[in-house]
Formats: sequence, structure tokens, C-alpha cells
Amino acid sequence: MNKIIFLLLIFICSLSEGSAQIRVTKPAGLEGLIYGRTAQRKHPDAKIEGYHILIFNGDNRSKAESVKSRFDAEYKHYSEVVWDEPNFKVYVGLFKTKFECMSLFNDIKGKYQTAIVVKDKITYPPIND
Repeated sequence: MNKIIFLLLIFICSLSEGSAQIRVTKPAGLEGLIYGRTAQRKHPDAKIEGYHILIFNGDNRSKAESVKSRFDAEYKHYSEVVWDEPNFKVYVGLFKTKFECMSLFNDIKGKYQTAIVVKDKITYPPIND
């Protein structure tokens, strides 16, 4: 019985005259993404135009570290304390576009009333493997 079904299947397949073709296309923007990630691996200290959010600006280092710790406890975004004489600044997020940045900004603006979006040279955002 199995042989008959198998032979019937082969016969039906041989009757079809069309040949199957597979077409692979790259999504729009893939080339830029590949280029950016390759550049990041080759030059990890390179800077690009981007955005981050300033959530603290003051002369008290322990207060800046406290604000950073509080942010890190609530969010999974990149954060750092920077000494920009004469103040300590806490920057959060690394975003290539302002649109991406505004999502986080809208989430935190109620908790950090002095938060502002800053356009700056930023390091490449980390690769999430």
C-alpha cells in the first residue's frame, strides 16, 4: 500500500511542469545596519551623532551617583555620570534618532522634572546579542 502511494506521489510530481523559484530580498535599511555594526566592531571608541537625556546637572557627586543608581534600578537603559567642570551630569540612553529618545523621555519626565533631551556625539549603542 505504501509503495502505491509513493509511486502515485512521484507520478503527480512529475506531471507538474513549472519549476519553483525562491527569491530572497533584503529588508530596507539592512545595509546601513550592517555597516553600522561593522564600524562599531572595528572602532569601538568611535562617536556618532545621536541623542541622550540629561537627568541631573549639579556640583554634588554623591547626589549624581544617587540619581544614577535610582535610574538604574528602574530602567535597563545605558546611564553614566560625567564630570563636566564644574558640574556632574547624569546622562541616560544612547539613541540614534530623536524619535527613539522621546519614548524614554516621555516615561521619565514625571520622575525627573529637570530631564532634557540632548543632541551630542555618542558612542555606538551596545549590541544586544
